[in-house]
Amino acid sequence: MRTGGSTLFNFLSIGLLALTIVTLIGYLVILVDPYVFFNPFPPPRRLGEVPPTPAASPTPSLPPTWTPTSTFTPLPSPTPRPTHTPTGTPTPTATWPPTPTPTPRVTRAPYPFTCEVIYRRPEYDHWSGVAGHFQDLDGNPLPGYRVRVQCPGVPQVFDLVAGADARFNLIYGNEAAWERSCDPTAYRPLQIQVQVWCKEPDAQGNCAPLSEPITVELGGYASASLGYVICTLNWEEWR
Repeated sequence: MRTGGSTLFNFLSIGLLALTIVTLIGYLVILVDPYVFFNPFPPPRRLGEVPPTPAASPTPSLPPTWTPTSTFTPLPSPTPRPTHTPTGTPTPTATWPPTPTPTPRVTRAPYPFTCEVIYRRPEYDHWSGVAGHFQDLDGNPLPGYRVRVQCPGVPQVFDLVAGADARFNLIYGNEAAWERSCDPTAYRPLQIQVQVWCKEPDAQGNCAPLSEPITVELGGYASASLGYVICTLNWEEWR
């Protein structure tokens, strides 16, 4: 009984193994060609794989006979009117970006110094005259320069040195200050000539002017009885 049972079990095992191999082969064939006849669920065919329908062959026909066509006679073209010659369009020039505006300084002049007048009330007492100071382009005092003052009706020309009198430096708050009174007792309308001259005369005793002569016109009242003259050096490298 045991031998017979073992033989039956062996046959069943061999059959099951063969059936498994056949099933695997079937799956492999379906994987390679899904449209095989024994595939129960074949995928739908794509449009490009549908076999084309044979087209009908055209029936040969005789060529048509030639019919002469009428010759086209062109109409005379109108004479073109003269046109105006276009004028040339000017080429636009390149626009450069604006450059930064430099800090304005005193305008350069033919002389080393440029002088301007500010009218004000005298610092002390009642008198009429001129005062002032010397400075460079940055406002620093420049003592030692000479200024010549010509008062009206006075033949003498006063030759003053800027910064030489410590009292004037203290009164006007500048180390290169100077002052000259033309009427020490009252407010008077006056015309006073002022001009800058050199620091020291040359070997021949000559002293060249360093500014244009300016006329200081006093008004004859308190707020315009002092002409304050500020002389600024135009040339930075000049001393």
